Amino acid sequence: MSNEIQYLALIVAAFIFLYYALIPSRRLPLPPGPSPLPIIGNLHQAPKSESWLKYYDWAREYGPIMHFSLLGQSVIVISSLRIAQDLLAKRGSIYSDRPRLVVAGELATNGLHILLRPYNARLRLHQRMEAPILNSKASDSYSPVQDLESKQLLYDLLSNGNNKRGTYFHEIFQRTTASTIYSLAYGYRLKTGKEEELVNAQKVQIEFGEMVQVGRYLVDTFPILNHLPKFLAPWKREAEKSYRKHSKLHVGNAQRALEGTVWNFSKRMAESAAYKTSDMGIEEFAFDIGEIANAALDTTTMTMDWFIAAWVTQDGNESFVARAQGHIDRVVGKGRLPTYEDRPNLPYIDAIVEELLRWRPIAPAGIPHMTKYEDTYEGYRIPAGSIVIPHHWAICREKDIFGEDVDDFRPERWLTNEVDERSSPRLKDLPTVGFGFGRRMCPGRHIARNSLWLQITRLLWAFDIEIGSLDSGERIRIDPMKCTDSVIVMPQPFKAVFRPRGPWVKELIMKDCDTRGVDHVDFGIMK
Repeated sequence: MSNEIQYLALIVAAFIFLYYALIPSRRLPLPPGPSPLPIIGNLHQAPKSESWLKYYDWAREYGPIMHFSLLGQSVIVISSLRIAQDLLAKRGSIYSDRPRLVVAGELATNGLHILLRPYNARLRLHQRMEAPILNSKASDSYSPVQDLESKQLLYDLLSNGNNKRGTYFHEIFQRTTASTIYSLAYGYRLKTGKEEELVNAQKVQIEFGEMVQVGRYLVDTFPILNHLPKFLAPWKREAEKSYRKHSKLHVGNAQRALEGTVWNFSKRMAESAAYKTSDMGIEEFAFDIGEIANAALDTTTMTMDWFIAAWVTQDGNESFVARAQGHIDRVVGKGRLPTYEDRPNLPYIDAIVEELLRWRPIAPAGIPHMTKYEDTYEGYRIPAGSIVIPHHWAICREKDIFGEDVDDFRPERWLTNEVDERSSPRLKDLPTVGFGFGRRMCPGRHIARNSLWLQITRLLWAFDIEIGSLDSGERIRIDPMKCTDSVIVMPQPFKAVFRPRGPWVKELIMKDCDTRGVDHVDFGIMK
C-alpha cells in the first residue's frame, strides 16, 4: 500500500472516530431513565411481570417521559396524558407503527393480525373497511342484539349465582360478550358458551397473549435468528401450529357468515367499495373480522370482571352501588328492565363506566407503538425505531386530571354536580385512556361502551352482589390489586353471590329473559 493511501485511510479512520465520539455528545439527550450496562442496557432491570407497576415507580423517579434500553433497543415510556396526545395523536405519522414481533406478528399470524400491522396503506385499507360498521352511529343500531344478550345474562346469573357459595361468573360474562360479537360479526349466537367456535377462539387468544409477551422469544430481539433452519428454530414449529389454528378458526367463521342468510359484519365488509377494489384474499379478510371478534371477547368480558371486583370491595351505604341503585329505582322502577332509552336520565351509570375504564384500564401497560423516524420533544431525542409505551396505568392516575384519590373507585369525579332529584348532572370532559391513542385507537370502542352500559345498569337493577364463600364457609378475601399477568388483565378468579333485590326481579327475569330459543333473525334485528 502506498504512503498516500495509508495517509488517506488514517484520515478516514480519524474522521469516523471523531464522528461517533464527538458528534453524539452535541446531540440532544435521551429522556431520563435508569443507568444502562454495556451491551445489555437495562435488561437486568426490566420488569418480568406486572410491568405497569414498575413503570409507575419509574415515572415517579424519572418523570412523565423516560427511556431505557434492552440490548440496544430504545424503549420510551409515556406516563402523561399531555405527552401521549402530543406524540401519539398529533404526530401520528411518526408514532403509529408497531414493534416488530417475528413470532406473533409474522409467523403465527402470517402478518395478518391487525393489532400488530405496521401503519401503512394496507392497514388504512382495513380501517376503511371497518369504519362503516364500527362508527358511533352504526354501533348504536346494534342495541337489539345487546338487549337480547344482556337479558340472557340476567337469566344465567339468576339460575347459577344465587347460592351461598357463589359462582365463578367470568364464563357467564364471556358467553354474553361472545354471543353479542358473534351475532354481529358472523350472524349467529353462542347460546351455551361451550360451542366449538368459542372454545377454539379462547385457545387461540391464550396462545397469542403468551406470544406477544416482551422477551419471550430471542428472535424478536434479534430478527436475524429467523434465518436459522427450522430444526434450530423451535419457535418456528410453535408458530406454524398456532398459525394453522388461527387460519382455520377465522376462515371457517368468515365463510359461514358469508354463506349465511343473516346480515352480519362479514357480509357488510365484503360489500364495501374498499374491499371490492382491493386484491384482498379470503384469509386476510377473515383475520380482520376474526381479530375484531377476539379483541371484544377478551376486553369487554374482563372489564365486567373488574366491575364485580369494584362492587364487592366497596363498603357502606354511601358506596357507588347504593347510589346507582337508588338512581335506577327512581328512573326505571320495578316493573320493567332498564333500556337504552333510559340512558339520558341515568348519567351516573355512564360515570360508572368511565370510572371503571380509568380505575382498571384493561391494558395497564398500554399497547406499544414504534417510531418511524427520529423525533425530538421538549429537549429530548427519541430515536427512530424506538418502542413507545403509552402507560395507561400512570395516565389514569394523574392527580392533576383526576384528583388526589386516584386509587379509589369514585364515579362522582366524572360528573359536573351531585346526582339527585333536583339536578341533571352531565359528564365532565375528562379523558378516557383505555382505548388507546391516535391512529391506533380501538375501533370497537363504541360497541364496547354500549355493551358495558346496558349490562352494568341491568345488574345494578336486578341484584345485590356479595363475595362468595370457601368450602369451609369462610368468606373469600379479594385484593383488587391482584390480577392475571398479560397484555390485558383481569382480577384473579373468585366466586360471587348474585341475590335478586326482590321477588319482582325473579318474576320478571324468569318471564322475559330466557332467550335461548330465540334467533336474532326472528326479531328482524339483522337487516
